Amino acid sequence: MEERTQGTETKIRRDIPLEELSNFCSGVAEVADDIIGESGGILLPRGTPLSSLASSIDRVEAKLRRSNIRAIPVVLPGTSDLQNLEDYLKAADPAVMPLEPELARQTVSQVEDVFSRIKEGECTTEDVQNLAEQGRTLARRISGAPQLMFCLGQVRNWDEYTSVHSLNVALLSSFLAERLFPGRTELAEFMAIGGILHDLGKARVPLEVLNKPGKLTDGEFAVMKRHPELGEELAVSNGITDRRSLEVIRGHHERYNGGGYPDNLNGTAISNEARIAAVADVFDALTAKRVYKNPMPSREAMSVMTGAMSAHFDPDVMRVLLLSVGIYPSGSLVELSDGSVGTVVGAYGKDLVRPKVAITLDRFGNRLTEKKLIDLSEERELFVKRSLRSDDKDKLAF
Repeated sequence: MEERTQGTETKIRRDIPLEELSNFCSGVAEVADDIIGESGGILLPRGTPLSSLASSIDRVEAKLRRSNIRAIPVVLPGTSDLQNLEDYLKAADPAVMPLEPELARQTVSQVEDVFSRIKEGECTTEDVQNLAEQGRTLARRISGAPQLMFCLGQVRNWDEYTSVHSLNVALLSSFLAERLFPGRTELAEFMAIGGILHDLGKARVPLEVLNKPGKLTDGEFAVMKRHPELGEELAVSNGITDRRSLEVIRGHHERYNGGGYPDNLNGTAISNEARIAAVADVFDALTAKRVYKNPMPSREAMSVMTGAMSAHFDPDVMRVLLLSVGIYPSGSLVELSDGSVGTVVGAYGKDLVRPKVAITLDRFGNRLTEKKLIDLSEERELFVKRSLRSDDKDKLAF
């Protein structure tokens, strides 16, 4: 089976042996190419739905065999229905959706409001304190949730970059802290607060610098590099006094091998909080859509962070992120060993190559009327055959 791009749409292509053709006549498969007979005539036009052949499949097979055709190339088209998948997962496995969409949207709106008020000089201590409390609420809601990565994938589809990024860094920082330091609930909460506020200083950065599509000049980068210090000043002046949250705000751009800012620290001279936040910040930045770049799939982001950028990050924090993302990140479209297709909804760290998968197409290309959630760690006869391209998931995953 291979992927095939037609215009802007990518489909899954398979070669179906004639003896199995009848099994696909109730599904959504279409003939991929014109099927030409020995005399040069078209036996089956490209785009013919196999379902239209159901009543005459015996005659069709016989005609194809007479032309020495033993297999038919087909494509499996599909449509996106994200809400349908979310609704299904809430009922099938509530742990997959640890964050209520309304809470996420409320947080994003609150971040936007505080940034706007800072720019207008109208921000009050109460505004910042309320936002910090929202961070604490987030940490409590996601405590122990194994499927945070699926949640992040859905929030990341929203349009508002800075505010959604703040939410995601809060969620991921808190999640990683809890995994690294089990039982230290208070740390996870203060990491979430720091994550929500980590880019507070960007409210003081001119928009033409913040959203510039091209490379920043040295002068513009110098302005941008001030945002951690400005954020810390704003947080302290508005009543944020806990060291752990302030470490996140000031230190999230420090690099484990040095060369970061604002203090050019390295190794263990950087606080645990800042090392965790640095990983969360870069992972979400790579996988987010910006005015100047397209989003990078989680799997590719992990390759970059464990490859060319590996020296920037604490290896212990990266190890936890890898276990959380898994070999097949949440939201990935995969083909299983039996030919069925589904969406990865979570990896649990106990077996990175055997995640949970929501099956949407069976092995014969039939779209399931009731999705099937499979935990591959418990289905030893099944395994992920391959991960499909990220742009397939918009067409087939849900």
